Amino acid sequence: MGWAAALGWACMGGVAWAQVAITEVHSNASTNGTPAIHADWWELTNYGPGPADLAGYRFNDSTGGLATGAVTIESLVLAPGESAVFVEAISADAFRQWWGPSLPPGLQVLTYATNGIGLSSSGDGLRLWAPGAISDLDAVDVVDFGATGTDTSTFVYDPVTGAMSARPVAGVAGAFAAADNGDVGSPGVAGPIAALEITGQPVDAVANPGSTVTLTVTARGLPRPRYQWSKDGVAIVGAVQSKLVLTNVQAGAAGVYSVQLSNGLGSVASQGARVSMAAAPAPPSFTVGLTNQAVLAGSTVTWVAEATGVPQPTLAWFYNDVVLPGQTGSTLLLTNITAAQEGTYKVTASNGSGSVSSSATLTVRAKPLVRITEVRSTDALDPDFSRRNGFAPQDWFEVTSFEAVPIALKGWRVDDNSASLAAAYTVTNDVVLPPGGSVIFVERLTPEQFRTWWGTNELPAGLAIITYGGSGFGLSSGGDGVRVWDATATANADTVASVDFPAGTAGVTFNYDPDTGVFGGLSEEGVRGVYQAPGSIDRDLNVTVKDIGSPGRIRSVDAPVPPMPPVVSIVAVPGGLSLRFTAEAGRTYRVEKRAALGSGLWTTVASVAGVAGAVEQPLGPAAEPAQFYRVVIP
Repeated sequence: MGWAAALGWACMGGVAWAQVAITEVHSNASTNGTPAIHADWWELTNYGPGPADLAGYRFNDSTGGLATGAVTIESLVLAPGESAVFVEAISADAFRQWWGPSLPPGLQVLTYATNGIGLSSSGDGLRLWAPGAISDLDAVDVVDFGATGTDTSTFVYDPVTGAMSARPVAGVAGAFAAADNGDVGSPGVAGPIAALEITGQPVDAVANPGSTVTLTVTARGLPRPRYQWSKDGVAIVGAVQSKLVLTNVQAGAAGVYSVQLSNGLGSVASQGARVSMAAAPAPPSFTVGLTNQAVLAGSTVTWVAEATGVPQPTLAWFYNDVVLPGQTGSTLLLTNITAAQEGTYKVTASNGSGSVSSSATLTVRAKPLVRITEVRSTDALDPDFSRRNGFAPQDWFEVTSFEAVPIALKGWRVDDNSASLAAAYTVTNDVVLPPGGSVIFVERLTPEQFRTWWGTNELPAGLAIITYGGSGFGLSSGGDGVRVWDATATANADTVASVDFPAGTAGVTFNYDPDTGVFGGLSEEGVRGVYQAPGSIDRDLNVTVKDIGSPGRIRSVDAPVPPMPPVVSIVAVPGGLSLRFTAEAGRTYRVEKRAALGSGLWTTVASVAGVAGAVEQPLGPAAEPAQFYRVVIP
């Protein structure tokens, strides 16, 4: 069987399958405007030189497959360079009403029934198969995308990473705002072909008998690449993903592995990676050990440990030195964590030559670290406000996260100083409070009205605004309070954030000082980002009565996102050891070492610029005596 047939690049209707690519996904349509004409949608583009007949192609989200709810395309022909849109449940006319006259003339819009397909705003994916596909691995194209947060724009191809992760900007590269609700995307206008390129080569590996070896290639290109792995020049049947996993490795697995990538418009081959077998018995050692974790109650914790030795070591897991029955894999998963699960977790690796252990501490915090950072409880003395804006000013307050991870607010409750869970307003939609970010709760006003009042250009991009109401829930200008509960609270006193405030000054908010951590001072224009609300400016009469505040930010700029603590491990690599840690793009990390764990000066090994994902710092041959390493965020 030739290379083209083995990969599935056979032609159907005169067009190679891989020349068709998923180029845009919308998984979080705004609820502004007319929700009945908004829905999930995605875009398919033909990058081939001839027309693409897609009749009989099937698609599904990341949780389905060919056999579970896949939708079949009944009829569709795409001209070279043409894109079509697939929209869930609503009609083509409704889609055109939603996105308006900026849509390309003649754009083909196809409606599909849900069939269990739903593009989740918390992260999902799409799979596309040609008619001849017989397994899920035969996909013509595969995309995955992350959580949308509060951003209601689409996802498009990122030419730097090769992932479906870029967010379009209106007026750039054909993107525009939807006519009905302001969502931003470029339906019917796909990006250009991106050259096929390998960004990460597979590397050599030394395997123990019975161990697992994973070879990985990373690449970018549009259309996206398909993969075919080979061993010693012979194609491996079914090895058609970016990772090749070899399990229960024995002597016959030794050899040189490479991968050929092709996207129907071009192809490229990786360098060879040699897999060799460890020759002599060796005691266990950890290539990935445990690190301390601190999580919120209700979270999921994953411990991962990887060990090497000859023969391959067996693993056992312990909690506070008590064995956990049945836990012998490299991963220990703990779900819906409670405070009762705090303590020390340990994993041992054993073979005939010895045993070694790695341990770490789990700390559980009952409540997320959020604070009420601004409250407006008094009206400005501006009798002309309603005439100018079409609505009256209302009470509002701001909640800010001081966590390093997103917080889902669905099910959270808020109230004034009556502090009653029974009377509280409950958040019913999928609002996510991002790390270091804020959310505004405003009484009765819609998010659009709040933005009119405080200025679309002045408010941070993507700021979530929640409208609340309820009997007896009002912030008194004579003094009151705000109470916030998470979704797990069962008692009135079980708040996650609480403030009280006295009688205020008309039009001036109570604010939070991030340097002292104290709430209750009156906002001062020009201090920590406080400004006059554009909706309170009477440009005709020049009335000096004003509303001042800083909704959505607690400093002169948006609150900084706290750094994610790096997860650090020492791994064995050819030629010695390497320190591996998780990092974030745009941050700088300092690798330090010292000879004794409990005392001595730390010396700098290297300063490393962070990139999204894992970063490695070579340490050279294993040192004697032992050295201890840490990663510092300056």
